[in-house]
Amino acid sequence: NDVPDEKRRRIDSYHGNGSAGCNVNLRNEWANPAVRSRLRSEFEASGPYRHIVLRPFLDSVEFGAVREELQKVDATEKETDLFRFFQTSDLAPRGDKAAGGSHLAALTRLFGSAEFRDLCSEITQCGELTDRVDLSSQIYPRGSHLLCHDDVIGTRKISFILYLTDPEEEWSPAEGGALELYPAEPGAPRGTPHVKPSKELLPFANSLAFFVVEPGVSFHAVREVRGARARVSLQGWLRAPSLEQTKAFEDRGLATLQQLLAKPPMAGPVASRPSAGLGDSEAAGNSLSQEDMAVLSRWIAPEYLSGDQLHVIAAHFADSSYAVLKQFLREDVAARISAALDDADASDGFIAGVEELPTPEYSVGATDGWELVGPPHIRRHLRYSSGGTDSKGAAGSGGSAEGSAEGSAEGSPHRRLGTAMEEVKALFQHPAFGRWLQTCVRLEAHGQGRLELRRFRPGLDYTVAARVEASSTDVAELDATLVFIGRPGKSEEAWADEEVGGFESYLAADEDNVENVETQEVYRGGDADGPLVNIAPAFNQLSLVMRDSQTLRFVKYLSRDAPSTRADIAASYVVDAPEVSGESEISDEPASPDHTAARAAK
Repeated sequence: NDVPDEKRRRIDSYHGNGSAGCNVNLRNEWANPAVRSRLRSEFEASGPYRHIVLRPFLDSVEFGAVREELQKVDATEKETDLFRFFQTSDLAPRGDKAAGGSHLAALTRLFGSAEFRDLCSEITQCGELTDRVDLSSQIYPRGSHLLCHDDVIGTRKISFILYLTDPEEEWSPAEGGALELYPAEPGAPRGTPHVKPSKELLPFANSLAFFVVEPGVSFHAVREVRGARARVSLQGWLRAPSLEQTKAFEDRGLATLQQLLAKPPMAGPVASRPSAGLGDSEAAGNSLSQEDMAVLSRWIAPEYLSGDQLHVIAAHFADSSYAVLKQFLREDVAARISAALDDADASDGFIAGVEELPTPEYSVGATDGWELVGPPHIRRHLRYSSGGTDSKGAAGSGGSAEGSAEGSAEGSPHRRLGTAMEEVKALFQHPAFGRWLQTCVRLEAHGQGRLELRRFRPGLDYTVAARVEASSTDVAELDATLVFIGRPGKSEEAWADEEVGGFESYLAADEDNVENVETQEVYRGGDADGPLVNIAPAFNQLSLVMRDSQTLRFVKYLSRDAPSTRADIAASYVVDAPEVSGESEISDEPASPDHTAARAAK
């Protein structure tokens, strides 16, 4: 069985377990000069960037032996904002590993050989390669995925993947797991991928795919696996002798990792507000006026307008730097959004309780004011604007936007959802809400906040961890996020265990120099790193979180198994960073008041 059924599989490793003298060699075809010339031409003509697929790469008997032996190797579950899969330890032929007698050990020696480097170099014309190879196996059972990135880390020069999937039945598109290749976004700054891939490579058994690693160009992803069979592969990199000899070294600043950690991501639109901040500074911390209460009571549940409750919230926020308020809106206000969200989900095919549904199209739901926004190495989700959409609607949003102005009837489910959320958006823009917020958090905002109406679709959408816009150590940001999911009840249990994603996570940034990444083999942290706090989505739930310039945040990719889409009203405000003695602003202590709840790191 290819699919691991535990978080870690502990089985005898392959080293020394095979028969002495096992050999795995390149097929004679790949040494033929005429074949290599043809492959070189195919490589040059490929798009959206140059790549090639060789199949069958190995002799069928050797391929079968490698597959069988690989099932005896330990694999550990790995999960970050960027990916979720199982992975073995380093399999590269170094030290005692180079002397193993199994077919798998022989294959790793082949990947580390001058013969293999010569094949890759002749096809790609990439220049000099060293004898170092990084190699591990990745197993993608159902629900596994890898989001958009360009592979630029250290001296990586060639990325290659040998697919060890089941050869008995050809892999089908319905099983997911395709390697997606992303083109550049026309008219966008260099290093910006299009919000949708332009080519998919299915993981066919005994096929080898490879491409040159290039900053801001070699963007790729692995679509979520949906079938019962696991997507099994050997993933490796060949190295350049130095950073200066990597592809397009002068464009190093365009690499995914540098874009995410070296500078703030491109922000969403700025919401116009009646005042310069969250309310009059003189009102900070003071009681709300009767006029304020009259305005707020049109939207907010009565318990969150009680002076005693507001004091409890403020005390908890002062201790933990976050608070989560359940059933925040009045029932009648929340019910309108609930009904519209359920109708939009049904229209788009996101129906809970169905065993399996077709893989969704990237444009699903991008209609009637909802536009698809990227770029996908930072985010992908829908965003609503009451003015409708057009192909240039994401100017200043940090990537492409796609939507349709057709079908704009006011009664469509997507328009009803957007309109219902727009009504609540008016609450976030009202000065009375600013004063209520200051009463809760005891912080004063500077300037206007950023406000978005978002919808995250199962099997498609996410944001990744990136630096906040407020990069100064003297300021922080206050996030106010009001979340809606499908019908309350059993679906909330599915969200709470985090298995289907959709939760919002806050974590500390890695303070290492992002250009000195020779030893950093995974994006943003190792196995020991964990989030400061994870906030599982729940219907009609407002989270208030303060984060400083060293705190990253992301909404975890929604699995196709998620019971509904996640819609939210997301606002962020710049505030003065309070003086603290600890290492982070956010406490990982669980919330104690009854009306607050958040999950600490697993």
